[in-house]
Amino acid sequence: MKILFITQVFYPDTVSVSQHLTDLAKKLVDDGHDVTVYTSCYPYEEKTLRYSNSEIFQRVKIKRLWQSSFGKSSTLTRLLDFFTFYFSISIKLLFINRNSFDVIVGTTVPPLLSLVGVIISKLRGIKFHYWVMDLQPELSISSGLIKEGSISAKFFTKLGNYVIRNSAGIISLDRFMTQYLYSRGANMDSVSTIAVWPVMEEIYKGNRMSNPFRIENNFGDRVVIMYSGNHAYVHQLDTLLEAALILKEKSRFLFVFVGGGVRKRDVTQHKIKHNLENIIQLPFQPREDIHNSLGSSDIQVVILGNGQVGFTHPNKVYGAMYIGKPILYIGPTESHVADLLNDLEGNISVQHGESKILANKIELLFSKSWDEIINIGENNLTYANNNFHPDVLKQKMIDAIIG
Repeated sequence: MKILFITQVFYPDTVSVSQHLTDLAKKLVDDGHDVTVYTSCYPYEEKTLRYSNSEIFQRVKIKRLWQSSFGKSSTLTRLLDFFTFYFSISIKLLFINRNSFDVIVGTTVPPLLSLVGVIISKLRGIKFHYWVMDLQPELSISSGLIKEGSISAKFFTKLGNYVIRNSAGIISLDRFMTQYLYSRGANMDSVSTIAVWPVMEEIYKGNRMSNPFRIENNFGDRVVIMYSGNHAYVHQLDTLLEAALILKEKSRFLFVFVGGGVRKRDVTQHKIKHNLENIIQLPFQPREDIHNSLGSSDIQVVILGNGQVGFTHPNKVYGAMYIGKPILYIGPTESHVADLLNDLEGNISVQHGESKILANKIELLFSKSWDEIINIGENNLTYANNNFHPDVLKQKMIDAIIG
């Protein structure tokens, strides 16, 4: 089968969506399918680097399209980058025909890209499959970026509903998201609920103090509380940052933020304002080093914003479980992450605004012996292997797409 992915991020970009799409494309090729990717010529984070216009990566054909490269300095520059990419990919898609591809796969990253895919699929008679990473405009409304009931909210709702109702297949990430998709007109037979898989190639299994990432960044014997991944508008970091301030004088705790995004500056400003030496910021790590970076942590942070249940899904919870680490969850008590942690003992869960409770729970957890802490992580790993193994989840994705 000939399959086309349309996405703004793909290999070698290291953001989560890119890595999951790359994994899926490689698996499809291994199964004998022909895969082409239309994507951007720039990485998600660093717009001074430009990729080659075309490349074959492990038999996946990558076609990179021009877009502007203003970066994330303002909302205007972000929009310009988005819309120039939309223009380029729309022109590219206009030149495909009915025989070019059997299936087009699009995601919600960036918003409205899949609208282009659906329109072209209908014009050319090609099936379109929609991998829903988040729901718009609900997520933007809950994040305060769009006002509920506004013209823009109604506009995005109408366009989103068109994509949902005209997709041959939809992949949702959890039961909450699936219910919202039904409420917006999705055909019940078209929706598959499939969790995403951990993206590391291997797991660090060595001694805690021998971890190369821990050594390279001088973490020492401190307890590493790590938030790793995108720092987007939807990731409400305030409670975690306030806990770092409360534990300022407790030198054994180190808060490590790995990644980037618009909220990265919030972390920087909080660190400078309060002169916090217990906060370290590091960039996105190459995929081949993720097992060491995540493995250097003693607990992994997972955040889901208030009002965002069903609209987005913190995929990093699976990676945290898969590397065998305890989880620190900040978010609503009714969510997919909360459901998971209800089955697992020893992890930390708090709601937003409970920074004092969080600080106390961190101290309490790490007053235990290392054997007890390691056991919590090993239980998480066992659960992940039994329920979210990458091979099983990727096969479910392929079955949903191929039909």
